[in-house]
Amino acid sequence: MFIGRENELAILKESYRFNGFKMVVVYGQRRVGKSYLLQHFFRNLDAKVVAFQAIANDVSLSIETFRDALFEVYPPEYDINLDTWKKCFQYFVGQLGDDKAVICIDEINYIFKEDPTFASLLQSVIENQLKEKNVLLIVCGSNVTTIEEEILADNSPLYGRRNLSIKLQEFDYRKAAEFYPNYSHEDKVIAYSVFGGKGKNLSCIDPSKSIEENIIDQILTPGGPLADEIDLLLKDDFRETGFYKELLYIMSMGNTSFGDIVNKSGQSSAKVSIYLEKLIDLRMVEKVRIGSKKNDVRYFIQDNFFSFYFRFVYKKRGILNILVAPKAFYDRFIKSDLYSFVGLKFESICEQYIIRKSYLGELDFIPTEYGKYYGKHRDGSTFDIDVFFRDETTAMCGECKFTNKEFSIADADELVENAKEISAKEIRYYVFSKSAVKDSVLQKYPFLTLVSLEDLFRE
Repeated sequence: MFIGRENELAILKESYRFNGFKMVVVYGQRRVGKSYLLQHFFRNLDAKVVAFQAIANDVSLSIETFRDALFEVYPPEYDINLDTWKKCFQYFVGQLGDDKAVICIDEINYIFKEDPTFASLLQSVIENQLKEKNVLLIVCGSNVTTIEEEILADNSPLYGRRNLSIKLQEFDYRKAAEFYPNYSHEDKVIAYSVFGGKGKNLSCIDPSKSIEENIIDQILTPGGPLADEIDLLLKDDFRETGFYKELLYIMSMGNTSFGDIVNKSGQSSAKVSIYLEKLIDLRMVEKVRIGSKKNDVRYFIQDNFFSFYFRFVYKKRGILNILVAPKAFYDRFIKSDLYSFVGLKFESICEQYIIRKSYLGELDFIPTEYGKYYGKHRDGSTFDIDVFFRDETTAMCGECKFTNKEFSIADADELVENAKEISAKEIRYYVFSKSAVKDSVLQKYPFLTLVSLEDLFRE
């Protein structure tokens, strides 16, 4: 089943049809679906394909992997020693004829990290050997920052050599729902809030089972496909993961200001700052400015699955499957608090809904900025607006409620009162509600735009 990457697949196919040399960069976070996209692309290609994945922290082993991939496609007539990148590329070029060939270097960021000369070498190979050949070169990487610095930045030796780049993002809530199409709208919201939008996580969901069963089977049960996922991902990027996990746990529990994170960690602000910047650099944590002052920022875990794991599992993983079975663990530590957790993630879903409407031209203004709005009343009390979009004259303020309670007049009063602090000529009011909105609310505030779960998933 191939879901959600049709546009990217079409781009790759169009690049393949080009007669001559092309370099395509495919990058995005781990587990987002890069390898799956490329494997699907390679199927039934009428060309010889040399594809290999670099090995972390071991240049020699990466070269051996490249050599083995070459020999599998182009068997040597006699023993030959390919023990350097240069020799491997020379051998590859020597095998090329007029027919189309494809070469794919996966996890190239590992090579850049261990061999600072590789970018210059690859640039030389392209300019002096591949440029006149009928070759599609695909380089793929999971460290977004490294790819942007080593290939896309204007000071990189490879700058200008790539013909196009494909940055794979996580699936949004609508695309993610295609992995579990028969779920109710409510369950689709819950599934996305727990498993997130990465292709690996979504492919693990069994749509014939309930959300509860999938959490138990995929995450909590030993040997489940996502049971050790967090540890594996963190070990890919960090030699020592303990303090990074502690920071992620602290943020998962709602401590999002720098001061709160420092206080909860018990470590110096200097140490916390260094570790946070690394998490931000790897797109695991997002730094959001919430005011005009330099220190008016909050730190949020970007990945829903990370948020779920660190909120519900991380601190109790020592007793899971030792003192308590997966089903009992879910009932005791997750079930009663799951809706509260999903309520926070629901805000992101509602934001995605408005982004899509803006992209399709279905709003009556074009936002120039968006995000959660943090404000302060004249009496000094603080407030936040869940979903906020604005341009020079118009602001859209949205309240999100993923509860079984009807949206009340008190809820609407709070939204309208908070919006009075917004500097805008016109204000649009949206209410995103899992449950009904009381008739009295619409009588008092007829200008509210209501968005139901059905609306979120309507074509």
